[in-house]
Amino acid sequence: MTDQFTLEILQVVFKAGRKGYYRNGGPLPVSNGSAVVVGVDRGFDLGKVLAKLPVTDELLEQCSGEFVREATEEDVLQHRSNGEFEQSVLDYCRERIEARKLDMKLSDCEVQLDRNRIRVFFTADQRTDFRGLVRDLAACYRARIEMRQIGIRDDARHKGGLGICGRALCCAEFLDDFQSVTLKMVRTQNLSLNPSKVSGTCGRLMCCLAYESEFYQHACRLYPAPGQKVLLMGAPCEVVGSDIFHETVTIRGEGSQEPETITLEEFQDRKKMDQPAPPPKPEAKPVPAEKEAEASDAVRKRRRRRRKPAGAEKERTQ
Repeated sequence: MTDQFTLEILQVVFKAGRKGYYRNGGPLPVSNGSAVVVGVDRGFDLGKVLAKLPVTDELLEQCSGEFVREATEEDVLQHRSNGEFEQSVLDYCRERIEARKLDMKLSDCEVQLDRNRIRVFFTADQRTDFRGLVRDLAACYRARIEMRQIGIRDDARHKGGLGICGRALCCAEFLDDFQSVTLKMVRTQNLSLNPSKVSGTCGRLMCCLAYESEFYQHACRLYPAPGQKVLLMGAPCEVVGSDIFHETVTIRGEGSQEPETITLEEFQDRKKMDQPAPPPKPEAKPVPAEKEAEASDAVRKRRRRRRKPAGAEKERTQ
């Protein structure tokens, strides 16, 4: 059975979207979406298989451990009880933060399956000396404590919630990496610059603004801008607006009060009629045979001069 199984690498996802790579040497294959127990530094942890990948040198270097077994009912119950334990850790941690007067805000807590390691995530405006807090937690829980400072976008991923669209936050659901979102994307999509309209729960520009940015950039190059003066079939017109979803352009002719809505294809056809045709290319005149022979002789003479050594010309002049 072991001879028939091929070594594979499992991509496992843990709480709050944390991912890792683990070797699976068999003897049984693992299906995607199954809960598994993997070996990590100083113990074991439980996660869900996200993908099975072929073995490469690059992935082998990123592996954090090995697959141990598929999760049993006892493992699942232990993982659920860890959720209540994590809340107790956060409550105690808040008490110690207030007692030590630390300028930091707790975001989330993640406990390893065997409770040998506790990770506490927090946000802070500046670097914080939390060594005393780590000693308090280590003395209370007898485990390895890791304090990780994260940004406000990662804080929203850990806490989760609903966006203004009514759906779960993209960062907490499926986003692996955060894309750069700029105000230029907001202007390109002709959205309001009101921060309350384009900001997410984290206070930054919404991640979904980047989803259709490429489509709007292409539309800006394709459609005329409102207020642009154009010449259509010999008549000057002004672009009133455009609808990129219905692929129409609204124009108003000079001296006309009612605008006209036409398709983008018709607008481009009318515009092409007024473009002057390119001038014809002048025909190349045939070169007489005598001039062609003279030109070739001149080229040969120049080549002969280049081949002669530099001292030959001096001897001839003397």
